[in-house]
Amino acid sequence: MSEFAAALEKVAVALESNAAKFGELDGAAGDGDLGITAGKIAEGIRSATASLTGDLKSDLATLGKEISKAASSTFGTLFATCFIRASGAASANADALTNLQNCLGAAFEGVSARGKAQLGERTLLDALHPAVEAIKSATDIKSGLQQAAVAARTGASATAQMMPKHGRAGWIGERAKGLEDAGATVIAVVFESQV
Repeated sequence: MSEFAAALEKVAVALESNAAKFGELDGAAGDGDLGITAGKIAEGIRSATASLTGDLKSDLATLGKEISKAASSTFGTLFATCFIRASGAASANADALTNLQNCLGAAFEGVSARGKAQLGERTLLDALHPAVEAIKSATDIKSGLQQAAVAARTGASATAQMMPKHGRAGWIGERAKGLEDAGATVIAVVFESQV
């Protein structure tokens, strides 16, 4: 198994292991199906992993496609968008750290555009953005991922004090306060799976 495939398997396992927590958080402020979606994303990741070619651009595109097929919900689509947009930023001429920095930056921009969301609106972006910023200032992948995991968790925790503006959480307003955003928590768990 390649290093990339091993990293993806860690993400899949983390998504499955935390599915009940995701569902619980989503149930308090949304429709409660995020745990199911997380399991479907894991299926999509494993489906893509079975056909990795070693070409990062192509492999990221395949991940996006397979996740989109397996998890067709709103969150599944946004998660798939991360990989599809990352694919466009991947370069065979860049080193691994530069690719990681560029791909995560593109993922953030892609999800922000697709979800029509901004920072501070209690979404997955509030965990993804600090993780991206941590990676941008990293000098190596290992320490960068460690810093990104801490930053993503801090970002996810901060969403508990934010007023939701999107999805079902936007309908309940103040009642969502005090609980972390479920999507932001997924992002934190994904980064934590890599350390």
